[in-house]
Amino acid sequence: MKKYFFLAAVALMAASCTSDNDQLLDESTVANQSEPATVTLTFSPYETEAMTRAAQSVSAFATRLDIWLFEDGAEITSVHQTKDDDGFGTLTLTLDRRKTYTLYALAHRSTEATTLENHIARWKDDKVTHTFYCTETFCPADKQTLACLMQRIVGQFRLEITDDIPEGMASIRFSIPQTATRYNIVTAENTNITDRTTDITYGGKSSTFSLYLLAADDAPTLFGITVTALDQDGQPLQQRQFAGVPIQNGYQTTYRGEFFIDAPVAVSFTVADWQSFDTVEF
Repeated sequence: MKKYFFLAAVALMAASCTSDNDQLLDESTVANQSEPATVTLTFSPYETEAMTRAAQSVSAFATRLDIWLFEDGAEITSVHQTKDDDGFGTLTLTLDRRKTYTLYALAHRSTEATTLENHIARWKDDKVTHTFYCTETFCPADKQTLACLMQRIVGQFRLEITDDIPEGMASIRFSIPQTATRYNIVTAENTNITDRTTDITYGGKSSTFSLYLLAADDAPTLFGITVTALDQDGQPLQQRQFAGVPIQNGYQTTYRGEFFIDAPVAVSFTVADWQSFDTVEF
């Protein structure tokens, strides 16, 4: 089932856009500026199935929402929200209705807001999380309703361990060579290719572990993923290497099998028609 976000914006005044270099207006300077307009941005996720659409809270999919507003190629403001903020997913700005603006937004589940430098968005510790992205160029005078589809820019690798997990296991480590860890919000390109290591603490309950990777939208990218079970001292209990793992943005790739019992492994995959790859039994 594919999940979407929609961005709706309402411009409350109408006039033609120009290329003047006016900047973002705050409430204290509106009286001294001409052509002000209030723009309300509302981020609302929807779950779509067949011909139905049921609205849900943005907090069901993301814990943070980072928004940047550009005018004439320069950033003029940024807003960083968390799910605990009042009005999470809604933003009201006072803009010059004659101007043309470009909005970029990332919704994600990192523990901190993404930072932006030279258009490159970076997650805390370069740990890529479940992330959605959208961009839209608009003029407050011309569009009273602005719809922006927010879509996943990551694929998910899902490991399901079917045998018993030993009592001494404290964490699972994913090691992925030469993978992107940052994202250019202007060009929509994956950047900062590096060897990535991500540790996930084992809580003693679920035997399913998920990792998110920046990939491509139009075809699977093949990754090599090494998974290591670690004890409390960081010593390996078991390790498995998976070659040619297909990861595609918006798709979930599941590997399921006995992790701690050594046995010959035969791996194959096919691309399913609807937002998932066939589960690989190993």
